[in-house]
Amino acid sequence: MSATALATERITVSDRIIDEARDTPVTTGSTLVLRSAEGADIELPADLQRILLHTLASIAGDNQVTIGRMPEELTSTVAAELLGVSRPTLMKWARAGEIESFTVGSHTRFQRDEVLRVRALRAAKRAAAHEALREFGAEHAELFDD
Repeated sequence: MSATALATERITVSDRIIDEARDTPVTTGSTLVLRSAEGADIELPADLQRILLHTLASIAGDNQVTIGRMPEELTSTVAAELLGVSRPTLMKWARAGEIESFTVGSHTRFQRDEVLRVRALRAAKRAAAHEALREFGAEHAELFDD
């Protein structure tokens, strides 16, 4: 492992900035643009817009915000936390081939993109199950007590 000093920049958000974040209307379909020194508008990529808007919403809601990069290789503990499962469950999935993993010495590691893929897949399955349950409830409302 190389000894690299991590540069951390801490940005303090004043009450005025929090008020501005609260007062800034963000409507559906809004787009964030960067205006160059020459006056040209440059539309920011969708993922970057999502991060910035989420950050603004968190600041406006009196929440703390931490932004950082996720390493490409994740430990089983970190991967399990990102997936919202226990480490033993994650290791069971790895043994069953439900998530790709690799070993470094005797330690199991996971690629960040693989963990994020599985997280997105799980979220999509949950959303589909929720929608199916909602539809079932609507179709069979007489089965449920008020």
